[in-house]
Amino acid sequence: MRICMIKKIPWILLAATILNAAAGPHGDRRKSLDEAVSDARDRYPGRVLSAETDRRGGRESYNIRILTDDGRVKRLRVDPESGRYQRRRSER
Repeated sequence: MRICMIKKIPWILLAATILNAAAGPHGDRRKSLDEAVSDARDRYPGRVLSAETDRRGGRESYNIRILTDDGRVKRLRVDPESGRYQRRRSER
């Protein structure tokens, strides 16, 4: 019986690896607002003016405003599911 369990372990590991790969690089883990702000700050050095969660039409996004070191205000919209920036625009 012990030999049978040892033979099953590689199959279990293989199945777990396949399921993990199918879930994507981050699995089902959503990006938190704090993580989105940290990523945005790394991308655009400066002072964070505001960060909030916005819900429209059943969809959620993060709105982040950063005053960059060169004096511009970056307005970012981040998708919490993918972590991708949905749009970017600047203000003077």
